[in-house]
Amino acid sequence: MRAAALIIAAAIFLAKFHGVRGIPVFHHVNDYDRQGNVCPLHAKNDIPCPVLCVTNHDLCPSALAPSCPAGQSFCLDGTCQESCEGIANACLCDDEVIGQAYASYVPCMAGQLTNIEHFDGDRAAELTLEQCGSDVSLNITAGVWGVDVDQPLIWAECPLVEPTFTYREPMWLAVWALMAVEAGLLVLWHLYKTGREFAFHKSMKSAAVTEAPIDEKLKADEKGVSAADSDTSSLQDSERLRFRGFNVDYFGLFVFGSVVIVTLLFLVFLGCIVSDYYGDLGGAEFAIFLTSDLSSKIFCVVWHIAAAWFAIVLLLRKRLVNYFRIESYAHTSSYVQVERRQEELVFLDDGNKWIAKLRKFEDLAVKRLKMDVIVETHKIKYTSGLRFFEYQCMRYVFNADKHKFEPYEFDLGSTNSKLCEYAKGMTTEDAIARQGLLGSNIIKVRVPTIPMAFAQEFSSFLYLYQMMCMWVWYYFQYFKMGLVQTCIILASAIVRVILRLLGEYRIKKLAEDVSKVCVLRDGEWKEDISSSDLVPGDIFEVRENEKLPCDAVIMTGTIVVNESSLTGEAMPIRKIALNNDDNVYDMMGSGKINTLFAGTTVMQITPASGEKRVQALALRTGITSEKGMLIHKILFPSPVSFIFNEHIKVAICILLLWGGIAFALSLWWMGRGNITSWFYGVFIMSQIFSPLLPAAFTINQSVSAARMRRKKILCLDLPRINLSGKVRIFCFDKTGTLTREGLEFYGAVMRPDALDGTFEDRVDDPLAMNKTLAMGIATCHAVTKVKDQFIGNPVDIESFNAMNWELLPPADPQYLDTLSPPASDPNEKPTPVHVLRRFEFVHARASQSVAVLDPNTQRVHVFLKGSFERVKHLSVEETVPTHYDQTAANYAREGCYVLSLAHRDLGVLGEDITMEAIKTMTRDELEMGCHFTGFVLFRNMLKHDTTDAIAQLKGGDTRVVMITGDTALTGIFIARQCGMIEAHQRVFLGDYVNGALVWHDVDSGKQTDVDQVLEDDLHEEHNKQVELAVTGRAFEQLIAQNKMRKYLLHTRVFARMTPSDKVQCVRLHMEKGVTGMCGDGGNDCGALRAAHVGLALSEAEASIVSPFSTNNRSIMQCVELLRQGRAALATSFANYKFIIFYGECMASWELLMFYFTVIAPESIWITIDGFIVTFMTFAITQLQPAKVLSPSRPTAKPIGPYTLASILGVVFINFWFISGAVIYLFQQDWFTCNEFDGAAVDSARWWLLGDNFESEVISMVIVMQFFHNAALTNFGSVFRQSWYRNYVLVLFWCCFFTSTSYIILADPNPYGCIFRINCGTDTVLESLGYPKPSWYIDEYNSPIGHNVMPHSFRWGLWGLIVGNMVATVIWERFIVQGLIRRWAINRNKRQPPKNRILFKL
Repeated sequence: MRAAALIIAAAIFLAKFHGVRGIPVFHHVNDYDRQGNVCPLHAKNDIPCPVLCVTNHDLCPSALAPSCPAGQSFCLDGTCQESCEGIANACLCDDEVIGQAYASYVPCMAGQLTNIEHFDGDRAAELTLEQCGSDVSLNITAGVWGVDVDQPLIWAECPLVEPTFTYREPMWLAVWALMAVEAGLLVLWHLYKTGREFAFHKSMKSAAVTEAPIDEKLKADEKGVSAADSDTSSLQDSERLRFRGFNVDYFGLFVFGSVVIVTLLFLVFLGCIVSDYYGDLGGAEFAIFLTSDLSSKIFCVVWHIAAAWFAIVLLLRKRLVNYFRIESYAHTSSYVQVERRQEELVFLDDGNKWIAKLRKFEDLAVKRLKMDVIVETHKIKYTSGLRFFEYQCMRYVFNADKHKFEPYEFDLGSTNSKLCEYAKGMTTEDAIARQGLLGSNIIKVRVPTIPMAFAQEFSSFLYLYQMMCMWVWYYFQYFKMGLVQTCIILASAIVRVILRLLGEYRIKKLAEDVSKVCVLRDGEWKEDISSSDLVPGDIFEVRENEKLPCDAVIMTGTIVVNESSLTGEAMPIRKIALNNDDNVYDMMGSGKINTLFAGTTVMQITPASGEKRVQALALRTGITSEKGMLIHKILFPSPVSFIFNEHIKVAICILLLWGGIAFALSLWWMGRGNITSWFYGVFIMSQIFSPLLPAAFTINQSVSAARMRRKKILCLDLPRINLSGKVRIFCFDKTGTLTREGLEFYGAVMRPDALDGTFEDRVDDPLAMNKTLAMGIATCHAVTKVKDQFIGNPVDIESFNAMNWELLPPADPQYLDTLSPPASDPNEKPTPVHVLRRFEFVHARASQSVAVLDPNTQRVHVFLKGSFERVKHLSVEETVPTHYDQTAANYAREGCYVLSLAHRDLGVLGEDITMEAIKTMTRDELEMGCHFTGFVLFRNMLKHDTTDAIAQLKGGDTRVVMITGDTALTGIFIARQCGMIEAHQRVFLGDYVNGALVWHDVDSGKQTDVDQVLEDDLHEEHNKQVELAVTGRAFEQLIAQNKMRKYLLHTRVFARMTPSDKVQCVRLHMEKGVTGMCGDGGNDCGALRAAHVGLALSEAEASIVSPFSTNNRSIMQCVELLRQGRAALATSFANYKFIIFYGECMASWELLMFYFTVIAPESIWITIDGFIVTFMTFAITQLQPAKVLSPSRPTAKPIGPYTLASILGVVFINFWFISGAVIYLFQQDWFTCNEFDGAAVDSARWWLLGDNFESEVISMVIVMQFFHNAALTNFGSVFRQSWYRNYVLVLFWCCFFTSTSYIILADPNPYGCIFRINCGTDTVLESLGYPKPSWYIDEYNSPIGHNVMPHSFRWGLWGLIVGNMVATVIWERFIVQGLIRRWAINRNKRQPPKNRILFKL
C-alpha cells in the first residue's frame, strides 16, 4: 500500500510546466524562407495584458484610469462591481510573503487587450509587456512583479501557482484506507488459509499415493491424447482428471467479496476521473482533481494499477473462488475442483522456426501459469447416500473402494445370452438406485443465460486490452470515437454470443428429448414413465413414429428406423431381435443389426409371433449413448489451432514491438516525455494493434456461415470454414456419394455345370432364370414395407423389384415373411414361399442369409448372399468354378456391382429338420455347407454431376480418392468413369491372397512387381503415370508391414474397406495434408468425424456426424464447400491486411503529426474510425467466392512471404507518398513562413491542433489511403470474384473518393469546413477574396486564421494522392498477385518447400 502511494506521489510531482509544449526535433519552425530570408513574424491579436499596479491611482494612464458606471464601485482586482466585499488586492498576487512588498500598490483598470504585429513565442512575455505599455502611452518603464519593488508602476504578472494535493485530504485518506484494508485482508486470509490447510497438505504429502501432483496426474494428456483419439471410455477419461476438494469459509467469503468490491471500485475510480475531466462530477472541469495535468497523472497511475489488477483477476478467474475456500479431501468437501490438462492440436503446422520459438515460449508461459489446465468447480450432491457431482454432462460418484470419484458404468454382459437374461425387466427399487448412480437419461446441454454468456465472452485478455484502450479514449477528449469503437466491440461480442447461443440451442434441441415410455418394472408394464428415468437394464416398449430414448438392443420383434439425424444414413434400416446364443455381442459390429440408437426415429414395428409389443433392452443412457458421445464431442471439443492463428500470434508480437517503438517516439516528439505524450503513445499503440481485429474475423465467419447456409451447407464448427479453404485431399465414399442412391439390377449369371466350364450368359428376365437362383434373389434380403413403401438396403429393394415377386404379410406367426413369385401363366396361381429364419447383412461379415420353406416340396432352402469374395470363402470349395474370380472381375471391370449367391438344401421340414432346429441354429451353422449358385449383377450409375465435380476438384489442385466398401474392380471402373483415373493410366490392384500380397495389372490380369513398375516409370515421384488400388485385406497387410505410407499417394481406390479401415485411411491422408471426407453416413461416420473437414450428405436438416452437413446429396456440394472455404480464408486475410494497413497508416500519420505537434480535426478521426474502418471492414466480406476453383489455395500464413510482400510493399509506398506530400508542402513559398508553431499552444488540447496546413495535407493523404487500402484487399479474383463484383465495396469507395476529392479541390464551403479543410475564420476568408460565409465557423487556432490552399497546390496534392492509389494498385494487383505469385508458384513447383508433400491430382 505504501509503495502504491509512493508511485502515485512520484508521478504527480513529475510536472514542471503549466502547459505541454511540443517542438519539432530536427528543424526550427518559421526561421527562414526558401530564399534564405528570415521569416517575418506573424501578428497575434487580443493578448491579455497584466494588471498595472501603481502607488497612487493618479499615476494610472488615462486609458487605464479607474472609471465605473453609476451604481458600481472600483474594486481592488481592477474591475467594477456592485460590491467589493471579499475581493483581494490583485497587486498582492495571493502571495503572503512576496505580496507584502506590494501592499502599498493599487491596481489600475484591468481587462486591457493588445495586438502584437510581430509575435515571437520565445519572447512572448517581454513583447506583451512592451506592447501593453506602448498602447497606454506609458512614459516610464514599469517594473515586473517579484523583481522590481521600488518602481512606482509595476506589471502584476503574477506567477501561476498550480493547485496540488497533499494526499492527506479526506478523499485520499479514504483511498489509502481502502488499499490498506484490502492488502491487510489478503495477507490475513493467506496466513489463515495456510494455517487451516497445514494438516491437510502434510497428510497429502505423506500419502502421495492418494493423489498425484497435477503435472504427474495429467501426464497422459501431455503424451499425446490427440483429438482423434476421442473414443475412450468415461473411466479412462476420469484417470486423466485431478479432483481437489474445497469447503466454504465465511472469512474467505468476506475477503472474496472485498476483491469483487475493489474490482468494481477501480472501474468507479476511473469513471470518476473521466467524469471530472468533462465537469460532470463537480459541476466544473477538474473540480475534484484540480488541474488537467494533475488529473492526467492520477488517471495514468490508476489506469496501470487497475490494468494489473484486472489481469490478475482474469488469469486466476477459474481458481479465484476456491482460493478463498479451505482445501480439504475431495470426498469430504462441499465443492470439487476438476482439473484437466489439454494440449492444443495445430492444423497445418509448417515447421516455421519463428512459430516454433514462439510456441515454445508460449508453452513455457502457459504451463508455468497453468493456463493449459482446464478448471471447473462443481457442488457436491447426494444420491442414495453417495456423494456425486456432474462434470461435462457425466455423473462422477465417489467410489469408496478406490477412494476416488469416477463415473459408474454398468456392464450388462458381453454375450447375447447374458443380455437376454434381462428380458424380465427390473424392479423399481433397483432402477431408482441405478439412476442415482448414473443420472437421468437425458443429455443435459446447459446453455448459459444471456448475462452469463456475455460474462464468459468478456472474460478474456483481448477484451481487457480493448477496455483499457477505451478508457484512454474516453478520458482524452475522444469519447465520441470511444463510443463508436465500444459499440463496434459490443456488436462483435453480441454477434459472437448470439452465434454461440444459437449453436448451443441447436445442439440442445438435438440432444434433449424427453417423452413418455412404457417400461417393464416389477414384472408389469407401467405406462407414462418418463424416458429420463430409463436406466441400463430396463425393458421398454418400442412404438412407431417416436424417437428412441437410449441405446438399446431389440429383444423381440423387428423394427425399421431412420438414422439420418445421427449417422446421415439416407435410407431407413431394418433391425431384428437379438438371438439368444453365446455369440459375443458387438454393438458396432455384428450386433449393429440388433441395436437401436438414441435419437433415431422408429418408422415401423413388427411384433414377434404371439407378442403384442416390440421390446428393447436399454444398454446406454444419457451422455454414454452413441448420440450422447457425439454431442459430447461437439460441446467439449479438443482445442484446435489453425496455422493461421499461430501466425497471427507472431504478427501480434511484431505489431506490439512496433507499437512499443512508436510509443517511445510519441513520448519523445509529443512533449518530450511529459504525461500528455503518454496518452498519445497509448493512442498510437491501440491503433497499431487495433481492438477491431477480432471483430473483423467474427464478421467474416458469420457472413461465411450464412452464405454456406444459403447453399444448404450447415456448419456446426465455424473455425473449420477457414480450414476447408486449405483442403488438398478429398476422400469419397462411392455408393450413394459418387454414384446414385440406388443400383440398377443388371441380371444374374448361373454357375456352369462343370467346374471348368464357362458361365452362362447374363439373364435379366426373372421368369427365364434358374428357379433356385430366382428364389434366392427374391428372398435373401431384409426388405419390408412401411405404408406402401419398401424399406431396407437399396440393393435388396432394387433386386426384389426386378424379380417381380410380391411381399405378403406372414401366413403364419412362425414365419418372418411370405413372398409370392410372379405367375408364368396368367391362369396359374403361384404358391408363396415363407421365410423361416433370417440373418441380416452385417458389414463385418459382408453377407446375409435366409432359410426359406417351399410349400410345393416342403423343402427348406438356405440362401447365402454377399460379396463374391465372402461367398466364395463360405461356399463348399468343390462347387466354386475355376473361372469364378475371372468372371466376377470381368463384370466388375464393366462397372457392375457383383454379389454372389450360394444355396443349401436342409431337406424336408418335419422329416430331415425341425422348425425348432432352424430357429435355434447359429449363423455359422446355417450358412455352412452352401453351394455356389451364381452371380447377381447391378449397374453402378454415376450421379449426373459427379464427373464435372471431380474435374473441378482436380482443376482446383485437390487430389481425389475413393474409399469404398464395394469391390476394387467396380471402384476402379467408377474412378475411370468419373475421371479420378485418367484413361491412359495403368492401374495395378493389390490384394492379399493365400497369405501373400499380390499385385496384378487390372486390364491384362498379369501379376507384377509394383515396386519395379514404379521404379521403371521415369516421371517424378509425384507425377507417376501409374495408379494403384488396394483391397481391405491388402490395406491391413500393408499397414501391418508399415508399407502403406509408401504407396498411399499412388493409391487412388481403397476397396472393401470396413468402417474402421476408412477411419485409418483418412488419418493416413491427414498426415500428408488437410483432408476432406464426403460420405452419406452409415459406415462413413467415423471417417467423417476423423477428417479435418467432413461433409455428410444427409437427408436430415442437421447431422451431428460431421462439422459440415448438407441435404443436397450432390457432390458438387464438395466443390461449393471448397469455394466457400477458400473465399472465407482469402477474406480473412483481406480483413487481416486491412486492419494491418489501418494500424501502419495510423502509425505513420500520427508520428508525422506528432513530429509537427499537430493533430487532425476531430471530424477527420470520426470519419476514419467511425465510417471508413467499419464500413470497409464489412464491405470486404461481401465479395462472393470465385465461380471456379483455382489451381491453388489461399495462403494460411499471415507472416508468409506472399502476405509480407503485399503488406510491406503497400505500407512502404504509402509512407513515402505521405512523406512526399509533406515535402511537397514544404517546397511551397506560401507555406514556408506559415508553419504551425507547436511551442505557441498547449499540445494537451489536441482538438485545437488541426487548424493548419501540415495537419490538412497529412490528413487528406491518409484518408485516401485508409479507404483505398480496403479496395486493395479486394483484389484477388483467383479465390473470389473480380473486385468490381463487390458492389458494396465499390459503392463505398466511390462515395469516399468523391467526398474526399471535393473537400480537397473545392473552395471554402460548409462541407469542407466541417472537416476544417480549406477553411478559415470568416473575416479572414473575406480578406482572401472569398464570399463571406453564411454558415458558422469556429475561430481558427492559427496565427493566419485559415488553411486555404492555393488552387494549383490542391490539384497537385490531389494528383499525388491519385498517384499513390495507382502505385499501390500496380504493386498489389500486377506485381504481388501477378509476377510474385506466379514466380512463387513456379518456384514451389521446381523446389517444393521441405515440409510440403507433392502428389498427383
